[in-house]
Formats: sequence, structure tokens, C-alpha cells
Amino acid sequence: MFNNNILVLGSKPDSDLPDINVKKIYTANGAAERADYFRKKYSKNELTCICGASEFARNEQVSKRIIKSKPQRFIIRSGVIELPVELENFTKLICLSNSEQWNFQSKFFENKKISLFLAEFFHQANYIDKLIHVLKAIKNKKILGVSTGFYAILLALEENPDANIIISGIGMKGGKQFYKSERSKYFVYDSRARVDRFLIRRLQKKYKNRLYSLDSDLFEVAKINQWKKKVI
Repeated sequence: MFNNNILVLGSKPDSDLPDINVKKIYTANGAAERADYFRKKYSKNELTCICGASEFARNEQVSKRIIKSKPQRFIIRSGVIELPVELENFTKLICLSNSEQWNFQSKFFENKKISLFLAEFFHQANYIDKLIHVLKAIKNKKILGVSTGFYAILLALEENPDANIIISGIGMKGGKQFYKSERSKYFVYDSRARVDRFLIRRLQKKYKNRLYSLDSDLFEVAKINQWKKKVI
């Protein structure tokens, strides 16, 4: 029995998984590998993997995990890729432009696009860098908005309006992922995490009430529900 629960997975190290069956799983980037582990116990669910076009193209540690997981759907933010041959006849590929994925995000937050725009100023720490970053984003017509993990949460909320959204591996405090690559052995996600922290506090209450996190980093920062049931 699914109990109307949906699972969203990110790549934060040492995060627990809920010991409960779910109807759907949404993963961000290389967290597709965590879905594989979860599905060893609970296999009857639909998997949607979400990734940025540049991340998929440049980071083999991400692309190989997504391909291996064989998702039913593969959603690309901000760009276009070709569906890998390993996923042909199995996976539906959806590629979103930057404006499409940005417009989708806006409806979830108080003040909508104003909040999304203001959040981008938090990408950098000092005033000059903030201004340069935002001006460059405007010039390139590419304001990303939330991280891919946060985007996966929003998509789960949208597509499952009556479900509880259980989140594991998304902390919004930056830090490293559970996997490393030659491209980003020491890369941390503090910049986008600052954007996420600004926006999670502006998530509309009707959405926030349906979120449950296994990670203290998230439920303490976001003031959402803590998942207190059994874990794997």
C-alpha cells in the first residue's frame, strides 16, 4: 500500500531512506543511484530523473547513474540533449528551456517571479559579486532559480497534489555530494544552496505543509515536517 506518499531524492551524503512503499520517485542528478538502492526493496514505482543539460553532458558520474537507473521519465532543465541509446524505447525524454523551467517555479512562491529574481542575489556573498552575477544572468537571459533537488520537490508537488512528499538527501546548506568526479572532486553547492534557503522560506504554506524531510538540515532551515517513521 502506497499511503499516498511520493519520494524525492538528492545527493547529500549519509541520508536515510524511508522504509515505506511509494508510488513515484523523483531524483536530482546522480541521486538516481539512491533510487536504485531503494528499489531493491520497493520496486513497483515510477522513476523520474531530473538533471541540467550541462551537468549531464559534463559529469560522467551523473550521466552513468541516470542511465543505469533506467527511469520512465528523464527531464532536462535549461537545454537539450539526445536521449542516450541505452534508454531508447524505455524512457520518455522531456527537455525544458530555461524560460520554461523558470516560469514553472514561479507559481510556488510568495510574490512569484519577484521572489525568484531577488533570490538570485543570494548566489554570491558580497555586494559587488551579487550585482555582477545578476547582471550577467539578465544579459544571458538565464536565471536558473532553485537547485535541481529543489526543482524535483516542486515537480513532485505539482504532479501529486494530494500526496505527502518525503524528501531525503536535500539539505539546502551546501556541502559535497555523496559521489565525486574528476570535474568536481572538491565542488560544493553553497552558492545555489543560499538561493534555495531564501526561496524555501517563501514557499507557499499550502505546499510547505505537505513536505516531510529525513534530513535535519532541511526541516530546521525550511520549518517543514520531520519524517519520524522507520527508515531503511
